[in-house]
Amino acid sequence: MLRRMAEMLETGGSAIVRLGDETILIPARADVNCKYESGTDKKEINLRVTWSFLTSVGHLIHLHNERVLDTLGNVYETFIYGEPRLDGTWEGWLEFVPLTPGLDSLRTDRETTQPDLSALEYWATGLEPMYLAGAFGRAQSAA
Repeated sequence: MLRRMAEMLETGGSAIVRLGDETILIPARADVNCKYESGTDKKEINLRVTWSFLTSVGHLIHLHNERVLDTLGNVYETFIYGEPRLDGTWEGWLEFVPLTPGLDSLRTDRETTQPDLSALEYWATGLEPMYLAGAFGRAQSAA
């Protein structure tokens, strides 16, 4: 079980671990830390696996032709990214990249889940300026 988990994570995939009645998903591109400890009994080994999320780059789906301005007048390019999920669907999010050097990029959480890549591409091309402004606000709140 541990070897399979390690192989999956090394290749950038996610790993599913079943322990008793519980199923644990370790997501792709997670920063995983494993710690082994000897138990009180010579036949016991305790394994502690912890993980945190790394920033996911994903696949660039679309560069929107509309730019977004913040309240200080800084201009941001709007990129739509996506990545496949374990169930075969695709999730999409927006990233706002400033044209002004020294400012940080802003990223939303998942904005949509679509049945396939084509549907995500279609969704990305239909985003209106009002939607982008709302997503920009969500990205600022998440930062």
